[in-house]
Amino acid sequence: MRTKKIFKQLWVASVDIEAMPNYDFMELIDRSDCNEALPKYIGAWANVIIQAPTIKEALFLIEIGLNEKNFKIRFIDKIENLYSLVEDNEINIDMIKEAEWLYKSQYSFMISDKLWPYGD
Repeated sequence: MRTKKIFKQLWVASVDIEAMPNYDFMELIDRSDCNEALPKYIGAWANVIIQAPTIKEALFLIEIGLNEKNFKIRFIDKIENLYSLVEDNEINIDMIKEAEWLYKSQYSFMISDKLWPYGD
């Protein structure tokens, strides 16, 4: 059985992202598994998992993590503590596995699963 205590140090945020100035969003995303032409995307929604002791630090790490990937925050829809989501059974097992991996790693930030891109 998973120990829920570790989840108190983990946060999940729903973030609308776009490319930083002087970057093309299409060049920042992995399109290797797509065999067809894609529309021109300008941004995406992403679920981000952050390892931090406080929500204030989690918000700070979201910005740093995205900047390292040449993305910037357009809007944060919500941020929730993973412990609460697990307690209320409001999170899927795949995200729990990703969060456990992040907790055991040397990292503090990861984009969960995939991006949900959008155009103009």
